[in-house]
This record gives sequence, C-alpha cells and structure tokens, in this order.
Amino acid sequence: MVRGSKEPDSRYDHGEWVILEGEEPTLRNGGGQQTWQRQGGLKLLTALAAVIAVFLGVIAFASLTVPVVGQRPWVGTSGREEILEGLIAGHAMKVRVALSNSGKTPALGLSVVARLQIGNPPPAPAPAVPECGQAMAGLPQSVLFPEAVYSRTIATRELVNDETVAAVLRNDKTIYLSGCAAYNDGIWWWHLRLFVPESAGNLGVLGDFEDCPDGNSAD
Repeated sequence: MVRGSKEPDSRYDHGEWVILEGEEPTLRNGGGQQTWQRQGGLKLLTALAAVIAVFLGVIAFASLTVPVVGQRPWVGTSGREEILEGLIAGHAMKVRVALSNSGKTPALGLSVVARLQIGNPPPAPAPAVPECGQAMAGLPQSVLFPEAVYSRTIATRELVNDETVAAVLRNDKTIYLSGCAAYNDGIWWWHLRLFVPESAGNLGVLGDFEDCPDGNSAD
C-alpha cells in the first residue's frame, strides 16, 4: 500500500489526483469562460444565418418581380409633336401629340388628357390640368398595344392675339403641352413640355417642344 502524503498542499493521495480548495475556483472560472465563448459563437452563427435568409429572400423576390415589371406596358410621349397651326393672331394654336407603348403587353383601360395652355415660363408653376386625377375615371378608355402609337390633336382654348405672340417671342409667356395618361398598370404624366419658338411664316410662329427643367414623372 502506497502511503500518501497528508500535507495540505499535496496533489496525490492514495494514488488519485485530488482537487485542492485553492484550485477549484480557477477551474470553475475557466469553464464559465468556455461556456460564454460557445454562447457567443452560437449567437454569431444565428445572426449570420438570418442575414443569409434575408439575402436569399431578396433574390427570390427580385427573380419574381423583375420579369413582371419587364412584361408590363409603358406608355409615354413619343417626343414627336407635330405643330399643325402655329402661334398666329386670330387663331388657336393646334398640335398633334403622340403617345407610344414601349412595354411588352397592351395598356388596358387607357385614358388620355392633353392640354395646350399659355402661361408664365419657369420657374413659375405650369397651368393646372384638373382632369388629371380622380376625374379620369369617367373618361373614355381604349387599348394601346406594344409598339403602337396613340395620337390626338389639341388646341388652345382661347384664340391667340398679337400680345400673346409678342410675349412668347420675348419669353414673357410660353406654351405648355400638359396632360397625363392613365392605364391599368400605371399613370404617366408629361405635364411639363415647353414650346420653343424657332421660325415664323404663313402658319404662324413655329418651333419645337422640349422637356421642362422640372422634368416628367411616371408610375
């Protein structure tokens, strides 16, 4: 029989290792640190998994949304306004506007409002078009197929006089081509197109229309 030491600081008693009271708190503290490290790693993995799940969800949503958006109709002005009768005293100015569908599917329930109005140039606000809004629900509707063009002739409601012609040439007044087009998949506004005089002749003052600095909007 091996005789073990009875000294208080002995680590060997009867052939077995024993834990002394002075060492036990140290071991316990070490175990707590390992447990905290495991918990921290688990939280990190959980957060990483959540981020990956969100990322995969965004990709899945985009894979479903992009094809749908790509197949919808897109209606807007073609940018090819034709002046049928220019700015001339004693007459109403007449312009033919054209809208086209650059989308992949027909624009159903299409309603169009177009106005040719005289107003102050920017930065003054453009004349309002009250028909663009809830009132469009009562307007006639049509269908515009992809790559097709919708055209309409519009005119100023008042006859142009000499003062108006002179004011437009001085840039004290301008002609607004304003309106909107609503259909089942969206609404498009082109209410900020401005007339730019270029020449004068038998048909009156002629020119072109360009986008207003405020730009246009589409949904």
